[in-house]
Amino acid sequence: MPASRSNQSDSKLDAATAAAAVIEAREAPRVGAEFAIELHGPAFSAPLPARARDISTSGICFATASPIALDSLGSVSLELPTGPTRFNVEGRWQTNRGLDNSVLTGAVFVGLLPAEVASLWDLVDRTGREIGSFLYQSLHTQGASLDDAMSLAQVTRVRVVPRGRFLYQRHEPQVPGDDSIFFVRQGGVEMTVPVKPGHEVRVGKIGPGSVLGGLDSVVGMLPLESAQANEETTLLEISKSAFAYLRVAKPLVAHWLGQIVLGEQLRRIDGIVTRLAEKS
Repeated sequence: MPASRSNQSDSKLDAATAAAAVIEAREAPRVGAEFAIELHGPAFSAPLPARARDISTSGICFATASPIALDSLGSVSLELPTGPTRFNVEGRWQTNRGLDNSVLTGAVFVGLLPAEVASLWDLVDRTGREIGSFLYQSLHTQGASLDDAMSLAQVTRVRVVPRGRFLYQRHEPQVPGDDSIFFVRQGGVEMTVPVKPGHEVRVGKIGPGSVLGGLDSVVGMLPLESAQANEETTLLEISKSAFAYLRVAKPLVAHWLGQIVLGEQLRRIDGIVTRLAEKS
């Protein structure tokens, strides 16, 4: 009977992983991106400013200060190596994940000409290589190959977190977006643990190249510490659904990344124990 229950549990986990992976299925690799774009549509009296958060040759995710009607989107203007270019788009999804002060919207490109696809690919390729190089420099001492880093680059999204915002809090139920794996690209994050009501112990500040979060994505656990941006901080995010996609598409890379997440957590726990012992 215990074995039967275990098999049922494994089946449910596999089904949940597969379902989450469907959310992240894409026609082409996407990479985290952060640059200005403009939105156009019949409902806008003037181009609406926005910031790209990830891009592929099939679509784009962008951030705006407030929600917009998906059916109001007509086209997106962005700067390509060949110059300013405007692409027709259709809005597909929208969500406010709470990490920053913006709303995320996903749109797909429609009616692309071959030359436009080629221009987009140049942008995706260049951006992917920049992120892949950054991830390789951050992770090569932990066994990452350049191919591993590029695989991770192709499931990233950029998040810009204002100073003082919590990425997540110890033992707090997490909303989608707070349960992601994060790489600090720019800025810094303060890690703390509460030792009694109203009093927290500083575990330390982590900066560019550091990995944090992701316990829920990897092993279904709530975070053991709190993480707060102590300056405006740019993160590369691998969301829970993106990690599920990675488990299906690149299982060895997903397993290796999961081990890094757990290893970083163990190192921070060791630091917590040391600091508490010093204070006792």
